[in-house]
Amino acid sequence: MAFNTYFFRAVLPWLFMALTGSSWVIGQVQFPGEPLDGKVHWKAADVIYMLPPVDPLLVSAMVALDRENARKPLHFAIERPVVLAPETSGSWQDVPGYRVWRVHVVSPGARSLGLVFQPYRLEEGARVFVYDPDQREVRGAFTSRNNKRSGVLPVGHIHGEEVIVELQVPEWLTTHGELGIESVSHAFLDAGQCMDRNDCPPGEFGCSQACEIDVNCPEGDDWQLVKRSVVRIFTVSQYCTGVLINNTAYDGQPYLLTAEHCINRDYDADRSVFLFNYESPTCFGGNGSVEQSLSGCEIVALGDSIDYSLVRLSLRPQQTYDVYYAGWNRLPIQTSPSTTIHHPWGDVKKISFDNDRPVVPASRNDVPYPDLYDYFYSSYWWIRNWEIGSTEGGSSGSPLFENHQRIIGILSGGVARCGDSVGYDPETDRVIYDNGYNYDDYFTRIASAWDYYQATGQALEPWLDPLGSGAFVAGGYLPTGTTPAVEYPGNRYRLFPNPVSGTLYVEIDPSVQGPTRYALFDLSGSRLREGSLEGAVMNRIDTRSLSPGTYFISFISGGTMEHHRFLVAR
Repeated sequence: MAFNTYFFRAVLPWLFMALTGSSWVIGQVQFPGEPLDGKVHWKAADVIYMLPPVDPLLVSAMVALDRENARKPLHFAIERPVVLAPETSGSWQDVPGYRVWRVHVVSPGARSLGLVFQPYRLEEGARVFVYDPDQREVRGAFTSRNNKRSGVLPVGHIHGEEVIVELQVPEWLTTHGELGIESVSHAFLDAGQCMDRNDCPPGEFGCSQACEIDVNCPEGDDWQLVKRSVVRIFTVSQYCTGVLINNTAYDGQPYLLTAEHCINRDYDADRSVFLFNYESPTCFGGNGSVEQSLSGCEIVALGDSIDYSLVRLSLRPQQTYDVYYAGWNRLPIQTSPSTTIHHPWGDVKKISFDNDRPVVPASRNDVPYPDLYDYFYSSYWWIRNWEIGSTEGGSSGSPLFENHQRIIGILSGGVARCGDSVGYDPETDRVIYDNGYNYDDYFTRIASAWDYYQATGQALEPWLDPLGSGAFVAGGYLPTGTTPAVEYPGNRYRLFPNPVSGTLYVEIDPSVQGPTRYALFDLSGSRLREGSLEGAVMNRIDTRSLSPGTYFISFISGGTMEHHRFLVAR
């Protein structure tokens, strides 16, 4: 493979940090302001919109779907279509400086309510708030800066069976623009997160099963960077998990990978909300913040017989979100243990471990679950058993990482769950759970999704390898970082001495088969030299023609790349 300047600049993310500046279109981000409660008095009959009770048989069917389905989204809500707009519903009043519209939506029996605005195109100066009657939870202000090309704005759930929508229009505006409510998301499961596990038995929404491990427990100590790539997703009716994923250009394109059965049509893509860094601040501590969210995405690659969906978020996550784009590994064989980070039951971020290497099912008999028959059995990584933690509804789309913390798969489904408690470990102060139930989870392999749909334009390859490098692995990307990301851990090639004044020696690990190509670059990304190395000898590279300073060298062998830095000193 020929190396070039553009290829190497792909591994120098700081050259692209300027691209993450201020040219954003705003999605779910909220702006300053507050409702005018107390300043306006409304007649209830003028503003209340009462929906009929939800059919209990429909709720029972949805609960059964979650209980019996081997796929692992969490169906927690029912979408209820409505047609509400300032021109036809609710009531207007004038107050000093503003015209104010309000509608009070009631959906009896709801644990929480979410809304989808469509159309949503506000004029500059107008602003919208969504809140419960006591204003314990307030969403907004939403403004013209939340306008999107789709004209859709979903708003996250608020506890209870009532929400109030308030539109404030400055008196100097002749029109507010366009605003309508197209649907109400009626949660039949509790959308709250419990501060105390005793208040919420395992299995209820908001309290994932008891064997799940918070990502900020000691088990997650080595995963504190890559955890920032994992995102909670909800559409109008279900929760899933997704992961921000890097590409070979290292340019911070806001790609997110999840399961096809989570987001598979533009309707859901426009109405999805993505929550970042939702985790307990301590090990088995309190609730996490739900302030860092974005709404809306565009599907760029979608599987059918292979369960994956690659989407581009409607905007880049704000710098204050401090997200991470995880690297990936599409090698067809994996030899290390594996880990997943996920949001079971929509709960705070959890981490689970399998101490054995994943395998590819050899036949349909290895995937004996009809709900997963829609997808090729050979497209999966098969996790036979989790030693620590588990997965649940809401975990669908969560990433499977190898031991170098690169994505190798995306959760499609399975039957793994926590067993009963069987003992107590006083050394770790942890309950011990029966792992006998914690078997058979299936993750769509990156290797399967990479180019299978190339002919239809639905493959991962053109999006995740825009440089056409042919890479089998890519490192992670930290937009707020100041050091270069690497595409392969630096353990197969050893450089010495470093700093170097004359001859640079390169020792190649015996596991590297066949010749190695290398390319040498300076800090600007200019290619200075390239050549071949052999693994059976001590390789020498003459650096005497190089000026003092920092240089980079990239190695490629067997479709994998590794990058190193060295210093020339005289």
